[in-house]
Amino acid sequence: MTIAVATTIALATAGCADLAEPDNPYGEADQELQAASFDAATEIADGEKIGGTVSVLGVLGGNEQEAFLSQFAPFEEATGITVEYEGTRDILSLLQTRVDGGNPPDVVANPSIGQMRTLIEDGDLVALDDILDVSALSEQYDQGLLDLGSDDDGTLYGLFNTASVKGLVYYDPKNYTGPTAPADWAELADYTDKLAASGSTPWCIGVENGAATGWMATDWIEQFFLKGQSLDDWDAWWRGELPWTSDQVKEAFKQFGAIATDPAQVNGGPTAVVSTDFFAAALPMYGDPASCQVTLQADWLATTLPTQVDGVTFPDSIDYFPFPAVEADGEGRVEIGGELLGAFNDTPQVEAFLKYAATPERHALVAASGLWISPNKAVPTDLYPSESGQRAAEILSSASALRFDASDLLPSDVLQAYWAAVLNYITDPSTLDAGLGSIEAVRLSHK
Repeated sequence: MTIAVATTIALATAGCADLAEPDNPYGEADQELQAASFDAATEIADGEKIGGTVSVLGVLGGNEQEAFLSQFAPFEEATGITVEYEGTRDILSLLQTRVDGGNPPDVVANPSIGQMRTLIEDGDLVALDDILDVSALSEQYDQGLLDLGSDDDGTLYGLFNTASVKGLVYYDPKNYTGPTAPADWAELADYTDKLAASGSTPWCIGVENGAATGWMATDWIEQFFLKGQSLDDWDAWWRGELPWTSDQVKEAFKQFGAIATDPAQVNGGPTAVVSTDFFAAALPMYGDPASCQVTLQADWLATTLPTQVDGVTFPDSIDYFPFPAVEADGEGRVEIGGELLGAFNDTPQVEAFLKYAATPERHALVAASGLWISPNKAVPTDLYPSESGQRAAEILSSASALRFDASDLLPSDVLQAYWAAVLNYITDPSTLDAGLGSIEAVRLSHK
């Protein structure tokens, strides 16, 4: 956050005097934030009504789509540009079909960063270096996120739209007696090992999710890798340059396996890990008595679980801390999920849309929605309406390095092999070498 940004957001009201009216079209966010966004959009358009439309393809529907569009209502009012959003749950195939058919949307908001990188490599996306202020972006966004949206030459093609913080260790403060700010993994593991030795099960883990069963296990492995190996190895891993049979990958699997394959460490034992739904896995923390004390999940659990379990509130009965560093160099590293914006058409409307989408003023509305974490570090964390959101934003903004979910960057066949190998490993640890070898064979098929 900078003083200039905070002042702009807090004080700008000119040019949008009717925002207090009951028929205000901008949604429920604070009126001063809406006014600041209106002024930012007005400046982008040089005070002119550009008119026309921007078509956006994304995955949002229902309330989430309404919240997204409300962030652009000040932009529409200021510029005269209409934002037309099309939501789909099958964005991978629909987007590729439209690109292949020569009928892509103007803009895509895509959670599949792997697909976006393929579109960059194929030359399908518009370069953003001449549209956006790259020097300003370098101050407001983590370099690792800018790199993900860039080609090998450093030309920017994609900009992060929203983010979620992964790798949070959740607990019930009423039952958990372990460290809440462990200095490293060894300190947390010392507590959970002693708990297991006493006959109490420390960890709640479930990785079942239908056709996507296994992704929660990859989140675990990636925490050990990101916090325990070098960033160069991490980047080489998801880029397909590091063998899956390498010591680095094998070590991360084994560190996860020390928990997930041990009946003393995990609620219900390995069989329950692979058969329990990823959300339901946290519920035994609230049993009578509780049958486990800690679980791993992303920032959304802090707001979702209280809606499903009576009497649970943050931070009284659900709280979290970041997964601790495994090695000293891993301190402060954070894994995230999120969406990347990219453009297929270069028009005045698209350029204005992207410029506005990148502003701290628009990202203040992202924060105020309470639905997402903004990847823009210039957004004050006190704009998030919940304490859990504020803390997640602080974790993201203060990260020593950000890295996107590695599994979501993999080719689909490599990802499928990854899931299969880790599921087999949980139930039969003797399959580790064979499983890693099977993923490696798929990796090599891409060479």
